[in-house]
Amino acid sequence: MYLKEYINKLKTGNFLDEKKWLDQNAILETISEEIPGSGTEEWKNFRTNSIKETSWKVLVESSIKQNYLKKEQHKLPNSICFIDGHYSLEASSLRKNSDINIFSLSDYIYKNPEFKSTLFNKPSDYAENRLSGIKDKKPTYFISLNSLLSSGTVIEVEKAKNISETINIIHSFSNIDSEIVINPYIIIVCKEGSKVSFQEISQNVESWNNTFKEIFISKDSNLTFSSLQERISKGIKTSSINCHIDENAKLNLKVLNRERSKEDIRVFLNKENSIANISGIILSNNKDESDVFCKVTHKGQASKSDQKWRLISAKNSKTAINGKICVNKNAKGSDASFYSKSLLLNRKATSFSKPELEILEDDVKCKHGASFGEIDNNSVFYMQSRGIKKKDAIILLIHAFINEIGLDIEDDSELSKNLIDEFFNQINESNSLYE
Repeated sequence: MYLKEYINKLKTGNFLDEKKWLDQNAILETISEEIPGSGTEEWKNFRTNSIKETSWKVLVESSIKQNYLKKEQHKLPNSICFIDGHYSLEASSLRKNSDINIFSLSDYIYKNPEFKSTLFNKPSDYAENRLSGIKDKKPTYFISLNSLLSSGTVIEVEKAKNISETINIIHSFSNIDSEIVINPYIIIVCKEGSKVSFQEISQNVESWNNTFKEIFISKDSNLTFSSLQERISKGIKTSSINCHIDENAKLNLKVLNRERSKEDIRVFLNKENSIANISGIILSNNKDESDVFCKVTHKGQASKSDQKWRLISAKNSKTAINGKICVNKNAKGSDASFYSKSLLLNRKATSFSKPELEILEDDVKCKHGASFGEIDNNSVFYMQSRGIKKKDAIILLIHAFINEIGLDIEDDSELSKNLIDEFFNQINESNSLYE
């Protein structure tokens, strides 16, 4: 069924029982508006023309062929696998005694009816306040679309559990129609007093992958979430992460964003002493864009946030980070920072960084900064004088630039390094480092 046809059908009907928490009129009103583009502040650095110009179809059911399913089985230990946006128990390798439970969203709400009030349910709660006084709901277009189309999967970490092994969330895609929109919707609930690390790997997709994750970190819990994106050659990815952090809880969010990919991150420090440390690497090559919007809202007193970003643009590509810090009234003692550094590898490469502060409380500490530069030729020359080849010298300098923040999580996974090395190999093959 085509996406427009599906949405028009919903306008005259009602949501299924598991969607009753959604404000149907508000969701459909947002989706009926134009897809955000260059006229929307949060989307001006990412082209959405290919989304607007395609007649997308909805993947109503997943019908995975057995030979593909067998190929995907047990690629990584402790894995939770999603194939074409749907949770696959057969392809997953998570241990049964892992202190982690997996539910459909409808089953989880049936067991925990109070939970539905905390989920994303209407775009106006996430709308951006413009200087004109108007609330702009366009930035929430893709969140609304995903919540409407996907049934949702809940990953629950049990109370007071310290899980030492990293949990891998794998997104893979079979050979489906290139004009299909895929909508993985994942909810992670880290219950009180727990500690856990997740590593999400999004593989290459040839269609449109519109991912939505909601993360809830309860009191005294610590959650690390690393989101790693492989190179996208033909498809496109729009991804949203909403993180809600309670009292004395901590989020460590690490992001690797690649070409043809847009990430929308919203972090809410809801209670006293809640903490969010965010670090990200944004890479792009050829004529593509890699774009991140990250907004941290301080609601609780003495809450802390730190954003560190590294951007690398090769050839005539573009990288962008829009980092926003909002300190609400009564969030006294909040401490927030944002820093980004951009590295341009070619004359035609571009990068954009916009730190933004919205402070409604006077007893706070906030700081921000952004810098842009190129490879230091003096450093390259020095390394060459010590017998290091030029291309190896440049790669070493780029690695040092990235390693200022790092991406690896507690078990020193090599996945992020491998993905970055693959990017270096790609730009080496095209000689784009030396033009």
